Amino acid sequence: MTDRALSDGPHSPAARVVSLLKTAALVVTIVGAVPTAITAYHAWQYKVPFTQVSHRLAQYEIWERNIDCQIEYKALSTSQGTKVDAGACTSTGDISLKISTPDGKATYEWIAYNQLQKPGEPPPSGLIDLLIGAARADALAPARVTKVAEGLEVMCQSLVSKTQLVRVVRENGKCYREVLSPVRGSVDKREEVPCETKCTSAS
Repeated sequence: MTDRALSDGPHSPAARVVSLLKTAALVVTIVGAVPTAITAYHAWQYKVPFTQVSHRLAQYEIWERNIDCQIEYKALSTSQGTKVDAGACTSTGDISLKISTPDGKATYEWIAYNQLQKPGEPPPSGLIDLLIGAARADALAPARVTKVAEGLEVMCQSLVSKTQLVRVVRENGKCYREVLSPVRGSVDKREEVPCETKCTSAS
């Protein structure tokens, strides 16, 4: 057997290098696919669009950070009937928004303090860009009627799990128990309750 035949065998140094490169390429491909698989799993688990998983998980983290914060909301009502309650946590500076539509649907959205543009800093990005863009568009649009309504008062809130947050809020002199998804921000259930109702797990 010639030296060339020996070097071309399956146990030759060249063959081992090729095998090692194939294994490395396979490992890189698998490792690269792991974050995508995790994101896809979270999209399925929390029933959110794939492209919003990162934002929705960040929303959950802000809920966690502000769970003990007693926020005092101020309400704005637009002429279209949509109501926006806005409040800030004095300890973290994070801003909470509740958007309610006339048909009874509501969602919560947080703006982290560190995403707000500070004096002398460059403009923010992401969600804040959308809000600023909408505000500028409103400034250019014909004037709309906006009135201040009675605010929302949080009586208690409890982060029961990653998929359930329970709040009791006082609004217009009545109290309501809200069950919502801290990841999606959607209010899944809302019912009138006595104001002393505790924020415990909902079935």
